Order: sequence, then C-alpha cells, then structure tokens
Amino acid sequence: MEHMENISNIVALYIKQRPFFKEVLSQGVVNYSSLARKISMELNLKNEDAVKMALIRLSRKMERNESDLESKIRSVMKKSSMIVKNKVAVIMTSRKLDELKFLSFTQSGRHMTYIVEQRELDSMEKMPGRIEENLNLIIIESPEEVEQTPGFISYLLGALAAEGINVVEFISCYTDTILVLKQSETQKAYEILSTIMQ
Repeated sequence: MEHMENISNIVALYIKQRPFFKEVLSQGVVNYSSLARKISMELNLKNEDAVKMALIRLSRKMERNESDLESKIRSVMKKSSMIVKNKVAVIMTSRKLDELKFLSFTQSGRHMTYIVEQRELDSMEKMPGRIEENLNLIIIESPEEVEQTPGFISYLLGALAAEGINVVEFISCYTDTILVLKQSETQKAYEILSTIMQ
C-alpha cells in the first residue's frame, strides 16, 4: 500500500525535475486529473487519487511561494533604475587585450569577453576572436537588497525570453545588472522592463 506522505514526496520530486510542470502548477493552470494519470502511469503508482491530491497541495504551496517571491522581485525592480547605452560591441577572445578601453570585462577559464564602445574597434589593427557589433546595453541599477532576492535575474531574463528577446551577453556585478541586446530588440526590452519597474 502506498502511503500518502511517500506519494507526496515522489510527486514533489517528479515536479522538481520538470521545470515546465513546475511552472504550470505554480500558476494553477493545469488539469490535475490528467497530470495525475500521467505521473501514475510513468511511475507505476496505483493510487491516482492520492497523486492528484498531492498535486493540488503542491500547487497551492507553489502559488503562495511564487506570489511572495514575485512581490519581492517587483519591490526591488521598483527601486531600480535603467540606463541604455547604444553603439557597443562584444569581443570574445582567448587572449588578453591590454590596450583596449572597455566598459565591462569578464573572464572564465579559457575565454575573455570585452564589452566596448563600438568606436574602440577602429583603433584595433587586428580583430582578435569573435566580434559582435551594433549592440546596446541596458544597465539596471538596483538597491543592495537585490543580492538577497532569489530569482531576480531569472525573472528578468524570463520576462524577456517570453517575448522572444535574446540577451546576447549578461553580466551581474554587485547591484548592477548588464544586459547586452541587439539594437533591433532594445526598445521592446526597455518597454518590458519598464513595465516591471512600475
């Protein structure tokens, strides 16, 4: 006989491993009976009603948590400001460029990424690595509490991705969040982020 507590744990683990189901459950827009049937069949659980009840309880808990988290994120966004900088380029290379004046620089094991004003490219004799031009920056300046706000970056990127906007590069530095976007997508991204900040 399957115990309710055991079924609840199994269902919670199943959902945790599948972000899509987690999303629809936290929004409360799922057919619990169909999902319970699917989980019961996949995991060979006999008590489909118990699976459905576990899903309903989990959904309610996730809705509360999601609502609390979203309100914290929106609170931080309301206290944030945005700056747009146009005519920038991104240089991705495997060697250090000491002569370069850059806006931002990141380094991982083998690679370095420089964000520069586009006019900096004119002073370079040889183009090192891969270069993306005609980009814009959106810099979000937030209060210090952003550091203790889980999901802040995910929320921003998710809002942009939901509208089909691709973030070319992303850098987080203390209270500053830097998004590098194509010029053609900057206006739309700015409008979306402005709406969140209201």
